Amino acid sequence: MQIEDFKYDTAVLKMGVCLEGFLKRHLHKQQSDLASMIEEFCTGRKDGTRVWMHKIRKARNKATHPGNNSDNAPVFDFYRFQKIRQDGIKLDTHLNEKMRCNTGMSEIMISSLPYDMGNAGDLLKHGVLATFVDWFLGCGEQRIRYADPFGGCPWGYFKEETRRRMEKLSSLLPVIDKAQPHWLKNKYYGSSHVVRNIAKARNRGANVLASDKDKLARSDLEASGIRPIEDHDPKNGFGILDKKHDGRFELILLDPFGDFLRDEFGEHQETPTSHFESISKSVERNPGLCVMLFVLDMKDNDIHEQYVQQRSKYSGRSFCLRCPKMENTGVGGESRFNMEVLLISKRFAVRTNSVSELKSRLGKLRRALEDVLPSRDRRIEFWFPD
Repeated sequence: MQIEDFKYDTAVLKMGVCLEGFLKRHLHKQQSDLASMIEEFCTGRKDGTRVWMHKIRKARNKATHPGNNSDNAPVFDFYRFQKIRQDGIKLDTHLNEKMRCNTGMSEIMISSLPYDMGNAGDLLKHGVLATFVDWFLGCGEQRIRYADPFGGCPWGYFKEETRRRMEKLSSLLPVIDKAQPHWLKNKYYGSSHVVRNIAKARNRGANVLASDKDKLARSDLEASGIRPIEDHDPKNGFGILDKKHDGRFELILLDPFGDFLRDEFGEHQETPTSHFESISKSVERNPGLCVMLFVLDMKDNDIHEQYVQQRSKYSGRSFCLRCPKMENTGVGGESRFNMEVLLISKRFAVRTNSVSELKSRLGKLRRALEDVLPSRDRRIEFWFPD
């Protein structure tokens, strides 16, 4: 049995245990009642529920008696697992709305991250993303076509410090409430859902496609309703910039976590990987495209200077916001990196009223983030087309 297969089995196991715990704790139900509740919810569904329960029981037995496993054990059906996750998330939402009580099942079904969602980098990235999409759809466009090849988690749950920031930030910028409509319920959406939420709030369309090199993350995205990117290799996120995708999108988000600077300017490389060159060529070929790059920079070595040198080449057609790393906030993912968002598009090189409006909105976001984030000694930097 492969490691990944065991991860999927474990996820199904956790899913079942979590829901059973909810039933016993809040509804005083026994394990046998779980099947009938799911049966009622899934009536008429082709995939049925008995198989789901069988998978949960099988996974529990496997975890309890690992000695029974053998190399000849059947491989876990990943596509079946995706359907299980979709039903599980729908069921969790159904119970949440019907009983106004959080089962906790969605949180377990969505894969964990090495940082807290809603950290300063997320607020910066999703703030810029929400501002751009809201501006774009406000310019008379009826839809936006968006791709996120580093999709990651569709949503997560945040800490009390993030709740405090969200409360203040949403009061300063209504667009944040559009992007994160359920922050009061402690639910924080990732990039793909931010785009969908903004479009829904504006009564516009959004073709949102996403992928990720991690198989479980892709499953999370699809289970949450996000469509996969067609004709795209998940292991090569920057492949979205290839010519074969020309004309398909108005916005592409590139968020390779901490890998971008290392891959682009790593000290053991003889030549750069030229991701910047790929971005530049894609933008040149597609005048209606905006590429949004999220960069995490440790600023402890020469990589920082090399990056700034490259970034300066796009100053005439880019917006950039940079947030310093946060110290001692208790929110994971803020203390190691300086965080930066770079928006590049040929349309920014033309001084129109709409581009000036985007500049104004991003300036408001910068000021709001300065009020919200605990960094009194350093300002959030903002560059715009000169």
